[in-house]
Amino acid sequence: MSKPILHLDTLRMVYNADPGFLSRLTGRADPPVIAADDVTLELHAGETLAVVGESGSGKTTAGRIATLQERPTSGGVLYEGQEVTGLTGAALKAFRAKVQMIFQNPYDALNPRLTVSQSLAEPLMLHGLVPRSGLRAAVLEMLEAVELRPAESFADAFPSELSGGQLQRIAIARALIIKPMVVIADEPVSMLDVSIRSGVMNLMRGIQRDTGVTYLYITHDLSVARYMADRIAVMYLGAVLEEGPAESLISAAAHPYTRLLIEAAPEHRATAVKRNRIRLPGDAASQSGLPPGCRFHPRCPLAQPICREKAPPRAALGGGQTASCHFAHEVKKTGLATMTTA
Repeated sequence: MSKPILHLDTLRMVYNADPGFLSRLTGRADPPVIAADDVTLELHAGETLAVVGESGSGKTTAGRIATLQERPTSGGVLYEGQEVTGLTGAALKAFRAKVQMIFQNPYDALNPRLTVSQSLAEPLMLHGLVPRSGLRAAVLEMLEAVELRPAESFADAFPSELSGGQLQRIAIARALIIKPMVVIADEPVSMLDVSIRSGVMNLMRGIQRDTGVTYLYITHDLSVARYMADRIAVMYLGAVLEEGPAESLISAAAHPYTRLLIEAAPEHRATAVKRNRIRLPGDAASQSGLPPGCRFHPRCPLAQPICREKAPPRAALGGGQTASCHFAHEVKKTGLATMTTA
């Protein structure tokens, strides 16, 4: 396979908690929060890699590090094989012209005091890509590309005059107008009405076919991931537990957590009925108090003594699929009926 366009290399992100009242009273510091723990992801040109997980899985942290909005505690970010983690100044600005982000909340993504035209022109002016005389034409062309017509009417509108779906299309347009190579999309349809989600996803897929842009698509919804992605990485408590081609991972998942996510999801199609956040048995451990052994064992229906004692290695399962489970090969073959708990 070709060299990845974007490589997150053994990322670790640790946040030291601010001392609360009890901490100050007892003199004991709160334990640090481990938001990313040895996360390695490779993104290849023109593909979509979906990163899936519950709230607190570390998927958004990985996305923010990928765009250098945050710098990792350790590990690195490589773009086209070049280390970029420590970029500053003009070099950082140039990197961000190539790697853009679409945020989850379209209502917060745009300045309410600016018209759509002004918001879309900003990144063009910031990066000096279009002369002032050509800004209007570039904005109208982009509005046409995201299917907001008549483009002239939308260009002169303010965000308060638009629907959530229209705002998200404008947020997509703002990220794409400078023609980045990579776009990090953080839950871009999760706040939209179910009736318009599929339209936005189809728009993103169409733009990818036309331009070859690469997506890192962050979502809590496996059915959305399956619809959008070539490959899927499943995260839990800051770590990647399973990764592989979308169809083979969904049809023959090798990690119990992935199996439970599939069971908790609605029918795997982009137009499924309204979805809720992932709901699984038990509560996830805290990122500041990871259990010994496998981090998923307290919630795992297949947990054995070894799972409580030893962290599982990453097992290669063929076809580009890997999973961090002591029983990955068995789970891939027979699912959650592999064995009884001990």
